Amino acid sequence: MTPPTVDRQLLRIYLSDHVAGAAGALSRAQRMARAYRETPLGTPLDRFAAELADERTLLLEVADGLGLSLSRWKSLATATAERVGRLKPNGRLAAASPLSALLELEVLSGGVSAKRGIWASLGDWSDALGLDAGRFDDLDRQAVDQIAVLTRLAGVARERVAAGAADVRGR
Repeated sequence: MTPPTVDRQLLRIYLSDHVAGAAGALSRAQRMARAYRETPLGTPLDRFAAELADERTLLLEVADGLGLSLSRWKSLATATAERVGRLKPNGRLAAASPLSALLELEVLSGGVSAKRGIWASLGDWSDALGLDAGRFDDLDRQAVDQIAVLTRLAGVARERVAAGAADVRGR
């Protein structure tokens, strides 16, 4: 059911949270696409990162079109947390671990699952906000496809872990 109005303060917070999450996921996906460029993960991660960039831009445009000022602090905090997360131990002192790719793909997949919530919410509220509900249906279908791609890539990384490979790049 579409509410006749949407609380603008809550919507601002909600959009800020999702834009911050998108910024962190985008940073991670871009780094992974560079790191795994010469592997089976590279091209799909490039495409995924481009889609994330477009989605983040769309969220910013929605907020701007609604006259909402989003929190820059949340995006900064998320970007910082994403970079700090790169420092996590991976069981190897000087080399990449196939566990890193596997865990990162699983985290990205979970983030895409969570992202589907904003597409559903914006679709439900589209009449009250003057937005095109069909656009959010399309984005939800894209998210389902993204989860399938990330799941497939995690399978590749999982095989490398099971084989005891040095890393996903085959080193």
